[in-house]
Amino acid sequence: MVWDRIGDYHAARFLALEKIVGEGNVFISDLGGADNLYKWKNPLSDHPCYKPLSDIPVQEAALTKRIGTFVSVARKNKIKILGLAGYGRMEYIWILFISKMLGIKVILFAESWYGNNAVINALKGSFLNWFCKGFLVSGLRAKAHFSEKLGIPLHKIEMRYSVVDNAHFQQQSKVEKENILLCVARFSEEKNLLRLISAFKNSKISNSWKLQIVGGGPLKAQLLQAIGNQANVQLSDWLSYSALPILYAHSRVFILPSTFEPWGLVANEAMAAGLPVLLSEQCGCTPDFAGTFNGSTFDAEDEASITFSINKISELSNAELERIGNNNQQKVKNYSTEVWAKNLLNLAFG
Repeated sequence: MVWDRIGDYHAARFLALEKIVGEGNVFISDLGGADNLYKWKNPLSDHPCYKPLSDIPVQEAALTKRIGTFVSVARKNKIKILGLAGYGRMEYIWILFISKMLGIKVILFAESWYGNNAVINALKGSFLNWFCKGFLVSGLRAKAHFSEKLGIPLHKIEMRYSVVDNAHFQQQSKVEKENILLCVARFSEEKNLLRLISAFKNSKISNSWKLQIVGGGPLKAQLLQAIGNQANVQLSDWLSYSALPILYAHSRVFILPSTFEPWGLVANEAMAAGLPVLLSEQCGCTPDFAGTFNGSTFDAEDEASITFSINKISELSNAELERIGNNNQQKVKNYSTEVWAKNLLNLAFG
């Protein structure tokens, strides 16, 4: 399996697959040892089946080195199946060609569900259909995109690519909760945090709840300015993977207001922790996860819609919110690393 950069989320999937197929039968690589976007530490750095394709940061060019290492690893370990994280990098395009030459079956990982140019979609679909044996996609929107717009046969598509280690986020479930509306999102434009802050200020719970936004990023100064002297809106910088469960555990409701989101793994995390989730209609995961109670989805571009969704919280008791969260916890069990691994194997050997 090859990803841009290995972090805890990728490691959880790898270990679930290794548990099924056995140690020494699955290998994992990333393009480089670091990147400028996420501060991940690779938990598999000492694993005997981990091999970085270069020691150069992901955002820096190292095509020849990475492709050479890929060919070496594939031949040395007699790789027959490859799980590849998309096709958006030049390295991945070369890996697709080389895998075809080496007789390696490729299962493409994808969260894509956007793109409406019929000509480009037809060309892309023909290309991917030729080079890939199967497609492990995130959810309903991605499945529809690949089947209806790219023309990929349905038997070559499985869902549940976008999963987390649910048990990791469930481990602090007995912690006493506070009236916190939590948003875990990078402080960047597409996360729509300025509009969220304004919507919260105008909501019915603005004086009785706290809005906590965790992530860090380039818009921090603008967000602080928007918050002003509103004491119950709090910004926190990026937190480590190990610190996230306790964050979710203390919160009562989760919100993701993105104007664009290929999927939104933080929704998985919140549901695994037993929280109700408020999702924008623009999140890729919304058709899969929404519908637990009226008002749980909103239009990210419409501040009044966000405020309306937040206001629905005030109509529910803590017991009702807990019941919704428990239902979410049951629903997200179908989005586990074990299901991910089994669906990957279905595509590889089906």
